[in-house]
Amino acid sequence: MIQAYNHLLTEYSSNFSARTRSVHKPNELKAVYSRILNMNRHSAYYKLDLSSEKQLFTLALKDSSLALADTLKELGHAFERPSVINSAHSSDPESISASLVDAEHTSFREPVSVRVKSLATPQVNTGLRVLSEGEGPTPAAYRFRIQTGEDSYEFSYNVSTSSSNRELMHKLTNFINRSDIHVLAKVEDDADSRTSRIVLTSEETGLPKGQTTAFSIADSASGGGLVPGLVSYFGLDHITQKPTNAKFLLDGREKTSMSNTVVLNRDLSLTFQKKTRREVTVSPETAGEQAIGELANFLKSYNALLNLSRNGLPGNRRSARLQNDLTRILSTDPEELSRSGIRRNEDFTLSIDSQTIKKPETMQHLKTLFEEPDGLFAKLSHKMSDISLNPVDYVDKVIVTYPNTAKPGFTNPYLTSIYSGMMFSSYC
Repeated sequence: MIQAYNHLLTEYSSNFSARTRSVHKPNELKAVYSRILNMNRHSAYYKLDLSSEKQLFTLALKDSSLALADTLKELGHAFERPSVINSAHSSDPESISASLVDAEHTSFREPVSVRVKSLATPQVNTGLRVLSEGEGPTPAAYRFRIQTGEDSYEFSYNVSTSSSNRELMHKLTNFINRSDIHVLAKVEDDADSRTSRIVLTSEETGLPKGQTTAFSIADSASGGGLVPGLVSYFGLDHITQKPTNAKFLLDGREKTSMSNTVVLNRDLSLTFQKKTRREVTVSPETAGEQAIGELANFLKSYNALLNLSRNGLPGNRRSARLQNDLTRILSTDPEELSRSGIRRNEDFTLSIDSQTIKKPETMQHLKTLFEEPDGLFAKLSHKMSDISLNPVDYVDKVIVTYPNTAKPGFTNPYLTSIYSGMMFSSYC
């Protein structure tokens, strides 16, 4: 099962969206199961040619419908408390990402400007390059010491037999990493693997006040049969990058931080990704403002599903039915759609009307359109549920026999296992 799942990820994941919200509660699962029973009770028997193209189209169609349903849910959540601040918005999220520590009890009300002058960096010690297959240090008992802040750790390492440099370096780095002293060790080989070296990196960035290094390493004096040598032999005490603190301007005032993540007033969390040439504005965002972003996500998912119906499976005649179903739902009230800031393009895709969306009354129109029990979004949500339960309905197939509606239907709740078969068949 795990192998088949990995096959699904490698073969199909590039076309699938990342979803964490399509998880059902027990009562929701029961409702889905009941719908499957009802659907199969009146389903015809048919023959289906499961080519690899049809399998990929069917799975992509199921995934796209679930993704669109997710964006509808998120849009609905944004309308629940439109005036409440529930997130932080960065004008340049690729440079500075922002989030609220506790969105339900935030005191973040005014925007702040931030410019990152330099990032916090860890300390890096780069050892000497030695011949990978060369003979390592003489077998003996070695001792060395690593100092991190106020903590000092003594290591005793026994080399009992002759071994190559690379073999000993891997054993030594594993030995250091297992000690959990906030110093990470790894072995680096050159391009042709002729030489190798050990690289030590402090787990945390920044430089503590009053200190010049994040850690130091040195051989210990021999005693009781112990001899020094591993640190000097591999050159582990050579610092190639000193630890530095992050430097940034907050509303024009210079600040420093040992970490690239800072928390302001125990409320706003900022993570620095890279240096910025200009000020980045971080501002509070209400759910109403967030709704515009969720609306953009919804339109993107809708257009992706519409394009899938057109181009996902060339020669599939029933794809036209999917396209008609989608456009028919969105054609029921075009004026209300327009008043809600949604523009319908000539190719039937949807986009945000940049002028209408800025009007104060637009958000209320959109909210009303969403909350109507028999409205556009409700119909679209129901259609996504139908597609996700039976995407094969939009694939060409040969009908063998129609159900006899005069008799009670035969319930076959396992019909949807066809999708599991698609995952396994290409792998096995």
